[in-house]
Amino acid sequence: MIKKLKLLIYNFLLKSQKITGTDNVYIAKHGFYLIAGQFVSVIAAILSSVAFARLLPKETYGNYQYILSIMSILAIAALDGINKSVVQGVARGFEGALKEGFRVKLKWGLFGSIASIAIAIYFWFSGNIEFTVSFLIIAVFMPLFKSGEIYQSYLDGKKLFGKRVAYTTLVQVISTILLFVALLFTKSLIVLILVYFVSYTGLRLFFVFLVIKKEKPKNENDPQIISYGKHLSLMGIVGLIAQQIDKILLFYFVGPIQLAIYSFATIPVEYLTSSLQSIGEIALPKFSTSSKEKIKQTLPKKLLLSIVLIILIILIYIIVAPYLYKIFFPQYMNSVFYSRLFSLSLLVFPITMLRVSLQSQMMTKELYKISIASPVILIILLSVLTPLYGILGVVIARLLSHVFYFFLAWIPFKKM
Repeated sequence: MIKKLKLLIYNFLLKSQKITGTDNVYIAKHGFYLIAGQFVSVIAAILSSVAFARLLPKETYGNYQYILSIMSILAIAALDGINKSVVQGVARGFEGALKEGFRVKLKWGLFGSIASIAIAIYFWFSGNIEFTVSFLIIAVFMPLFKSGEIYQSYLDGKKLFGKRVAYTTLVQVISTILLFVALLFTKSLIVLILVYFVSYTGLRLFFVFLVIKKEKPKNENDPQIISYGKHLSLMGIVGLIAQQIDKILLFYFVGPIQLAIYSFATIPVEYLTSSLQSIGEIALPKFSTSSKEKIKQTLPKKLLLSIVLIILIILIYIIVAPYLYKIFFPQYMNSVFYSRLFSLSLLVFPITMLRVSLQSQMMTKELYKISIASPVILIILLSVLTPLYGILGVVIARLLSHVFYFFLAWIPFKKM
C-alpha cells in the first residue's frame, strides 16, 4: 500500500513538472526536510518571540536588538560569502572546502573581535556598562560563532538536507530553551547576550566536529572556492550593513521602544521569508550543475508562478495579522499596521532567485553591481526617510528598494 502511494505521488510530481517547469521530484525529495525543519524553527522562534514580548520590557528588548544589529555588521569580517562558495565547491566534489572555509572564517573573524573591543571602549567612556560588557562578550565569541556555521554549507553542498535541517533545528531549539530559561530568572541584558552566544557558538562547533567525524570529508580543494567566497563577502558588505542599519537608525532617532515595536512588526514576515528561502537553498546546488541556457529558459515561468503564490500569501497575512498579534504579541498591537505593510516585502523572493541563478554561474562582475547598488539605494532611502517618518519611513524605504533590486537583477539575468 505504501509503495503504491509513493508511486502515485512520484507519477503526479513527474507529470506536474510539465506545468511548473521545475524538477518537482527533486524539490519534494529534499524540500520535505527543509519544510519540516522550517516548521520546527518557526515554532521555536514564535515561542521565543512570545517569551520576549511577555517577559522583557520593551526598552530592554530594543537594546537587545540594537546590540545584535551591530554584531551582525561586525560579523562582516567573518566572510559570510564563504558559506555560499563552500556549498558550490562541495557540490562539485571539493570536500576540503569545509575545513579550509572554517579556518579562513576563523582567522578573519578576529578582525570583528577587535572592532567589537573598540566599540566596548567607546561605551565604557560613555558610561554605559551594560553595552560595554555586551560588546566584550561579542568580541570573545565572534570568530567561533560565525565559523561554526560552515557545517551547514557542507551538508547543503552534499545535498544532505535532512541532516542539515536536523542539526540546525537542534541548535535553534536548544538555544531558544536556554534563552527562555534565562528570561524566567533575569531581565539582564548582559546575561541574555551571554546565553545567546554561548549556546549558539557551542552547539555550532559541536556539529562542525560531528560532521567531520561522521562524513569524513576528503581533502580535495579548489583555491578558487575561497577566492570566490571572499569576492561574495566583499560584494555583500554594503548589503549586510543595509540589512541592519534600519534598527540602528531607529534606535538613535526614535529610541529603543520604537525599535522594539518595529522588530515585532517584522518578525512574522521574516518567518515567512525564511521559509521561502528554503527553496533558494535547494536551488543553489541544483543551479550549480545546470547550464546558463537551461536556467534562462526555465526560471522565468517558475518566478511567475511564485509571484502568484506569494500575492495569495500576502493577502491571507493582511487579513489574519491582527488576530495573530492578539494571540501571540498583545503587548505589540501597534505593530500590526507596519507588519501588514511590510508583508509586501515578500515579493522580493522571486528577485532572490534571480540572484541565486547568477551566483550559481559565478557571474562575479554582475553580482558586484547588484550587491553594491541595491543596498546603497536602500541606505540612502533609510537615511532620508527614517528621521522624517520613523518606523513608517523604514518600511517604505525597504519596499522602494525592492523595486530597484528587481531591475538590477533582471537586466544581467536576461543577458546571461
